[in-house]
Amino acid sequence: MYHNKRSAVSTVPNEDPIRVGFIGLSFSKGWALKTHRPAILQLSSQFVITAVYDEDEKMAIDTIERLKLVHAKPFTDLESFSTFENVDMIVVSVQASQQYEIVMPLLEFSRRNSNLKYLFIEWAFASNLQQAEKVYQAAAIRGLQTIIALQGRKSPYIQRAKELIHENNIGEINSIEISCNACWYGYERSRKVANGMFEMGNGLDLVTTTFGHTIDLLQYITESYFSKINALIFNNIPEQMLVDDLGNPMGRTSPKTVPDHLLFHGCLQRGNVPVSCTIKGDKPTKKFTKNFIIDIHGTRGDIKIEGDAGFAEMSNLVLYYSGIRVNDIPIASDNGHPVQPSLDQGKEFMEVYHLRNYDAVHGNVFRLYQSIADFHFNTKNIPNLPSQFVMQGFEFEGFPTLMDGLIIRRLIDSVYRSNSMGATLDVTHILQFPSSV
Repeated sequence: MYHNKRSAVSTVPNEDPIRVGFIGLSFSKGWALKTHRPAILQLSSQFVITAVYDEDEKMAIDTIERLKLVHAKPFTDLESFSTFENVDMIVVSVQASQQYEIVMPLLEFSRRNSNLKYLFIEWAFASNLQQAEKVYQAAAIRGLQTIIALQGRKSPYIQRAKELIHENNIGEINSIEISCNACWYGYERSRKVANGMFEMGNGLDLVTTTFGHTIDLLQYITESYFSKINALIFNNIPEQMLVDDLGNPMGRTSPKTVPDHLLFHGCLQRGNVPVSCTIKGDKPTKKFTKNFIIDIHGTRGDIKIEGDAGFAEMSNLVLYYSGIRVNDIPIASDNGHPVQPSLDQGKEFMEVYHLRNYDAVHGNVFRLYQSIADFHFNTKNIPNLPSQFVMQGFEFEGFPTLMDGLIIRRLIDSVYRSNSMGATLDVTHILQFPSSV
């Protein structure tokens, strides 16, 4: 039985939809246009866009007109936008390097907005750990329900893998290997890609994005954080060849200060499971191997997750499972006498899980919005449900919050420290949060 079934309450809500204010939505391009907008269109009975913020007034107005946001009002002033009473949720869909300078004053201004309940921020959650800590603290003090876009948790393949492990279908995990390709950080760079992606300090590097999303999914699947880690980080491609739209060299290079290779080793707290992870930058290739692989080995079975791109949060995947359908140990009956296993018990079972028509780019974000609607409408209609939760942790239901994001941010910071110190680090401290928050 799958654990991520949606509730009937939020499917057809009897109340007004969640009113959404957007920072970063444009009619011409961008991640919000590509993913958030389609999700809200499909969930029009649960969400409605009522405000669009852009420093360029014409862009805000054009976005509202071109996207036919008939209920939306344009804003060019962040304070007016943050205090607009016709907004229940603010979505900040801008690059990590811009998040801190937007979110911190937004949280302060929004103190005067009693209707605002939700704050939705894209990964990578600010440019660095120090900024992320301050944003988390400010949002906690403000009392908003937060959402962080670690949308890979909503992938049906990640949910299926988590379910197989949760139900003990592969027994105890004894080792895990991960291999990913991060194509942006190789020898070539498209002239269309912004230079900020290749400069350290902007929160868009291989460790923060590719590793951050991937390791969050691994912890979520296995229901365990890390106890110790060791990492080596390389930038062996300090300059990239610029290529045109057809991939032809343009005869000039551009500097790159972000890493192009990560070697990560660690052990999970649960079961002391060894984990090895390799992430490299360069062109994806299908000639020899897949560009995204997670191998999870258990005492009674194995799980392999594969994909053609090293970005599991937005890639359609394939899950392979090999294990034993039922434990062949005799099972005690109601009267206490053992029952011998049937003919099917103890036999090896194979499963290939792949949804051919699943669009992961849109689907994972859509399912994230579904979970927000579930929480919002169930909280109002079902007694004894909490009006706020601080983190998703390893639960099937719900959505990742800023606390979940901060845990990954702290792990990423430890990866960089391990590399600079040349040491294996204890990382159990990253789960500690002030009791006052």
